[in-house]
Order: sequence, then structure tokens, then C-alpha cells
Amino acid sequence: MIEEGFVQMYTRDFAALAAKAEAGLEVEAALHKRINETRAHATLMDARKGDGHLAAVADRLKLESRRTSVREMRVGSDPEAALARREAFLIRVAALLDAEPAAAGPVGMAVRP
Repeated sequence: MIEEGFVQMYTRDFAALAAKAEAGLEVEAALHKRINETRAHATLMDARKGDGHLAAVADRLKLESRRTSVREMRVGSDPEAALARREAFLIRVAALLDAEPAAAGPVGMAVRP
């Protein structure tokens, strides 16, 4: 059974990152860190509560991206453009969560011949 609190927490976190990005702050490093944390936490939740936690967050982000009433976002002179950027950000996060995680590269030092 998917925990609603888990889904809400990560959806809220990614929506807050979208608001920060809209405000002009650099969020890429924080975004990728949060995605990795979400994946790790979802693996743990799946083992304890049942499968589907990561997919549930991605689905909720897709739903959240279509909202037109957003209180976290500062709306400037063009609210429609701001909502479109927010939607694109959240859809991108959902796609990253849906995608297979990147495989870790080899660990070690490069040796020159």
C-alpha cells in the first residue's frame, strides 16, 4: 500500500524547487540530490509497504503540474508563462523519476600507460 504522506512530501518538495527555479535560483544540484534521495527512500518504502512508491510520486507530479492555482509561486507580469514553466519543470522531474537511474561508473583512479 502506497503511503500518501510519502507521495505528498516529495511532491511538495519538487513543487518548492519549481518555485525557486521560477524565482531565478539555481536548483539543478538540489534537484538531482532530491531525485536520488527520492529513489533511495522509495526503494525502502517499497520493501516495507509494497511496490509503486516512486511511480506514485511521478504520477502525482504530473497531476500537480496541471494545477493553475499555486500559492508557492510568485506570479510576475505573465502568469500563464510562469505556470507553463512550472508545468515543464514538474513534468521533467516526473520523467527523471520514471527513467531508469544512471548506472554508476567505475570507481577508482585512472592510470596512464
